[in-house]
Amino acid sequence: MKCLRKWGLPLLTGAVVLGTVLLPRQISALRDRQILGTVHMEPRTAEELAAGEASLPEKLELLGRAIRYPELDVYSAAQPLEEAEEHTRAQAEAAFLQGIEKLAEWGVLPEELDRTTLAFQGGSRVVYVQADGSLAASMLYLQGGTDHRDDLWMVVDEDTGLPVWIDCTLRSARDSLGTAEELGQAFCGGLGLETRQRGPAVWEAEGAGGLVYSASVEGRSGRISVEPLGFAWDLFGEEPASHAAEAK
Repeated sequence: MKCLRKWGLPLLTGAVVLGTVLLPRQISALRDRQILGTVHMEPRTAEELAAGEASLPEKLELLGRAIRYPELDVYSAAQPLEEAEEHTRAQAEAAFLQGIEKLAEWGVLPEELDRTTLAFQGGSRVVYVQADGSLAASMLYLQGGTDHRDDLWMVVDEDTGLPVWIDCTLRSARDSLGTAEELGQAFCGGLGLETRQRGPAVWEAEGAGGLVYSASVEGRSGRISVEPLGFAWDLFGEEPASHAAEAK
């Protein structure tokens, strides 16, 4: 992935290189579940590497599993942007501003929100890797604000530049917020996701392993959020799609 090569990959436990992200190699084993310890890698062919590139729904599934079900086989490594090089911080700021523009374009952010004083405040970069090394995703956790006490927080897929999770408090535009249904539909539509309605302001994303998104609007505080809620097999007591396929 060209964006991942551009950013580099400093890990929490030292200078450990995740082969699936930076080099034409794949992680074959991750020995330590608590930290990323010794990494064993196998050479991969170009065909295998191309087949292993994750789609956006696959990366969303990986993100959802990592944040909602940490006991599942997904590993992560984080880098605070404050510790990154200057050009890396500049790229993160550009990703944040681009994310804001996309949210406004999708209709997620109201037109009444004054963005003239918007400032990037920082964040971190997290790489998620499936334990067998078959999938990886790099996410930017970014935050900013305005002089009007608006707080904007988002998670951006580094590869596509798309915001995939938001939690914002828009105090200056709280009288202009729509409904949770409108918010969620605009967000999922902007991501280009095929979805299935699973309840009020709740959607299941197709191709994401049953990942469910929820949207929320709190008019009094001005808070809006669209976030991964969990998975259909857990939330609704349904059998995971992989298990259902095996039973046939």
